[in-house]
Formats: sequence, structure tokens, C-alpha cells
Amino acid sequence: MKQLYFSWSPRSRAAWPQRLLAGLLLLLAPALAWAAPIRVEAETGVLTGVTVATTPPGYSGTGVVTGFDNAADNVVLTFTAPAGLYKISIGYNAPYGDKGFELSINGVATTGMLTGNSSNYGQVDAGTFLLPAGSNTITVKNGWGYYNVDYLELTPTTVALPAAVPATLSDPRATPITKALHNYLRSLQGTKVLAGQHAEPQDTLADIRYIIRKTGKEPALGCFDLIEYSPSRRQYGSNPTGYTERFLTWAAQDQGRGVVSVMWHWNAPADLLNTTAEPWWKGFYTTATTFNIQTVMADTTSMRYGLLVRDIDSIASQLKKFQRAGIPVLWRPLHEAPGAWFWWGAKGSTPYKALWRMMYRRLTNYHQLHNLIWVYSTTQNPTTDWYPGDAYVDIAGPDLYLAATANMSSDWNGFQTQVGGRKLVALTETGNLPDPINIRAYATWWSWFSVWSGAAYIRAQPQALLQRVYTDADIITRDELPNWRATALATQSASLSAEALSVYPNPTSGAILTATLTLPTAQVVHVELTDVLGKPVFGADAGLRAGLNSLAVPTDQLSAGVYLLTVRAAGQPTLAKRVVINH
Repeated sequence: MKQLYFSWSPRSRAAWPQRLLAGLLLLLAPALAWAAPIRVEAETGVLTGVTVATTPPGYSGTGVVTGFDNAADNVVLTFTAPAGLYKISIGYNAPYGDKGFELSINGVATTGMLTGNSSNYGQVDAGTFLLPAGSNTITVKNGWGYYNVDYLELTPTTVALPAAVPATLSDPRATPITKALHNYLRSLQGTKVLAGQHAEPQDTLADIRYIIRKTGKEPALGCFDLIEYSPSRRQYGSNPTGYTERFLTWAAQDQGRGVVSVMWHWNAPADLLNTTAEPWWKGFYTTATTFNIQTVMADTTSMRYGLLVRDIDSIASQLKKFQRAGIPVLWRPLHEAPGAWFWWGAKGSTPYKALWRMMYRRLTNYHQLHNLIWVYSTTQNPTTDWYPGDAYVDIAGPDLYLAATANMSSDWNGFQTQVGGRKLVALTETGNLPDPINIRAYATWWSWFSVWSGAAYIRAQPQALLQRVYTDADIITRDELPNWRATALATQSASLSAEALSVYPNPTSGAILTATLTLPTAQVVHVELTDVLGKPVFGADAGLRAGLNSLAVPTDQLSAGVYLLTVRAAGQPTLAKRVVINH
């Protein structure tokens, strides 16, 4: 029998898995399937700032490690194990409620949550790790503190591909294009991940341009924020004019193949502190407002409940621009609620879920927005108490700001346990690029990732890693996107429908009016703008492609008034949109 040998040097031990993970998993899984779990008692480790206690009773071994109350507190456990992939579990007691822990194995970091269990003991999955043969080291750090560690258990395991999810969206009236995007994401399960990047409109999407400059590739997904459209920000002078239009322009390029994710850092509708320490522009934080979501949701007749509705209606006006342009949106509102640092999560899961469902009904039923794919974007390892329900969610995933060495397997496994087989799972926000080598090795096949913007996040990534991620065969960039819209167009009639044409902004006071036209086939169209007397003021012929097209109609020389934009193609019905120009 042919033998295979692998070797590594001590100085590269922490980075050792980076090149051999996938192959080793295949080789070692059958050999380890029979192996018994390895239990390492916490009290046998090297203790720093912590002690061994014998209460509460019910622990394994001779005691339990307690006293995690300072940042430097930790216990270091050294053990031997055969080489292979292991699921790491922590036996613990958390008498003071839910607590976060930090853990590293041979320098590879992870974090997670311990569910409060009073005087009882429990066990939590801390993730999956590939270990070399021989001596290994696990360090449990303080994290949030105020919990007790009983033991760590290593169980031989294998990785599995995510279960296929159904094609059904929560909105039964979702548009064909929206269904097409969801089906495209479904088709990638277990094989590919979309590269995504958060982009600030006020910076003219500079971080997307940074990636293009450094890698020659563009993210397949752009994540944008409607923060400045919050009415309470606009009251203090925020002026986001044109921000949504920048998103629309980015999305319309390349036949509209780019994927759009939209979030909303919602400034509280009222009760902003607006102090030196907590200025108005921090109003989405719990610390910057006294707006009480629990009280507000309990009285739907109150003025403050009306302000919630007002704010949602304001954001709906921006989301409608995407719908009119034929662009589906991965809509990611009310994010990171379990962390309680945002006001919408400050009073627990019950008012949060009520707000989510109210927003869902308002946007879907009242505003008739059927281009939204609802993304539940949360913190690490949230409990099911926070989940709004399958009827209100299409995709779920965590916002993770972890050490660069983290493999994210515990977070992936947690969401697969919660929604696997029912909903897609995405890495909705991340402080660091996920390494595709880890994605393959641990089968953490996120639908997409989106790195946060700015110097501390995407621009802090090592250049070699940035280039490696964006040129990896399993990471989809914009130039590699198929025409996922074609599946929707194929189900439509060859004749144009009224929904195929949209214009924005409308009314407009700018120099350019943008028209978008979705065509089932490539063809030449005549575009014409006429005044109220039927006199043409602009006309042009354009050869357009199948799919989404964007056309610029000059309006700077036109008088204020009402105009009619028409589009004609041979053998097709004439499409028309009323346009209002305000100069």
C-alpha cells in the first residue's frame, strides 16, 4: 500500500493547517471514526488568575475552574491526540446568565457563548479543529468572564456539506428576478462563496475600488447602508441625496449581475440624548437614546409607535427605487440585536421579534415591496429566542469580528443547527476575510461574506491574503457571475411588460434622468422624452443587451414640468413612464 507522509516545522505549527487541511480530512476521517472522545479536565491545566473549586456539585473530575473575572485570566491545557479533525466541546457552568468565552487551539482562535444554567452543568460546541499528532495546547481565556470551566472534550468528526434548502421565499409574491437571485444562491451551496464588501456611499464606494485596484477583481456583492436616510438624522442635517442612486448605478452595471445587500443602522425615531458623549449621529446605539422599544411595541396607538411606522415608510421609499429598477435586495435590517448595543435589541427578544414582524408586514403588504430577500443578521451563537420565524426570514447568518486565525466553524455549525436545511447561511458581516482553505477544510460554505469597510478592516487585510481570496477558484467575483437574471427572463413572455421600464429619480431636479429597461432578448430600442404637448425634447436609438440595461436621459436644459418617457422596439408594445422635472 502506498504511504503518504506529511511534516511541518515547530515554528510554523500555528499555520500548519493552511495547506494540508482538505487532504488530511479525507485521509484521516475513516481511521478516526472509531476513536473514543478525549476528555481533558480543566483543573489539570496551568491556571492564571483562576482557581479550582468544588462547588457547585455535579462537575467531572476533581473540581471545576472558576474565578474568570479579569481580562488576563486563563487556563492552559496540554494533551496528546492522534492527527485528525475534532469537534471541541466545553463542559461548563454559567450561574450568572449567558456568557461569552474565548478559546485558542495551537494559536487558532475562536469564541462562543455559554448559555446560563444556574447551578447546573452543560456542554457547548466550541467548533471544529484539525489537530496534528502529538502534543496540542488549548487555552480558555476570560472572554466575558463569570463562568466556570469543567472540562474540554475532543470528539473525532468529519465535515458535511450544508443541506439543500427549499426554493420557496417567505414572500409568496416575490418577483421573478428576486426568486432567480435566491435560486442562484441556492445553486452555490457547498461549492462556492460570493465575495462581498461593505461600501459607504459618501466615500463613493471607495473600498470596492480599493479591492479592484489591489486584485484586479471586483466583489460580486455590494453591501450598502441606508443609515443617513433615518428621519432623526435628517432632522439634524444629514443629506444623503444621491446615495441610493450610487447603489443603483453600481447594481445596473454588467447587465445588472452584481448582487446588492442593503442594511440600515436605524437612528432611534425619537429621544436622542444628543450630548457631547452621545451625539445625535450615534442614535442607533442603546447608549445614545432613551427610546424604549418594549414600551413602544406594547402600545400601537402611541405617538412613538407612529414614529416607528414613519421611519419604516421613509426607508420604503428608498427600497422602492430598487424594485422599480428591477433589482432584488438582500434586505438586512435590525442586525446584531442579541448584542443589545443597538436600541432595537436592548429590551430582549420579545419586542425585537415584534418589531421585525411589523416591519416585514409593513414593507411587504402595505408598501408592496416584493423584491426583498429577508436576511436575519445576528451576533455569534444566538439562541432561538431571537429568531423571528421561518415565515419572516429567508437567509440567516452572523456578524463576526474574530481573530484573523479563527476558522469560524463553531459559528457555522451553530447556524446550521438552528436553520440548516431550511434557510441559506451567510457571513453577513466580518472584520477579516475568511480563508478559502478553511472554507473547504471545515465545509463552512457561506452563501457570501461581506468585510466591513475602512482602514481597520478591509484595508488592514494582508495584501497576499486579499489577492489569494479574490483569485481563489471557489470565491465568486463580479466578473465570474453568470447571468442569474436569465432564469427569470426565460419565464417571462418575449413581449415587454410595463414593469420592464423604470425611471429614477422621479421627480428629478438633477441633470440626468436614469431609465432602466429589462429585455428578454438583445434588440434596438428608441427612447424618447416628450413634453405635455407631445413635442419631443429628446430622442435616441440604442442597441441593448438581454437583461438589465441603464440609459441616461439629459434633463439639464429642460424646463420644470411633466414629461412622458417612451420606449419603442420593433414588434413590441410601447412602454411609457410619466416623469416630473423640478429645477
